[in-house]
Amino acid sequence: MREFALRGVPAEAQVSLPVYYKDVCVGSYMADIVVEGQLMVELKCVEQFAGEHYAQCLNYLRASGLKTCLLINFQKPKVEWKRLSV
Repeated sequence: MREFALRGVPAEAQVSLPVYYKDVCVGSYMADIVVEGQLMVELKCVEQFAGEHYAQCLNYLRASGLKTCLLINFQKPKVEWKRLSV
């Protein structure tokens, strides 16, 4: 978050995204980072991405109305990432 601020890029951490069912808010998701109100960033530290990581990103995108998510894994020496969109 500090790097975003230093570069003048608007970003928010731990963004609450409401979840609606039949027009009633039934809960919320917490996105790790939303950049410029357009890009969601989900951070992981796992051996490898799994189906639930992709499902989480896609559910967050649908709940937020955003179109693109970067799923980033910091577990290995070389950072892994995957771009997901709806």
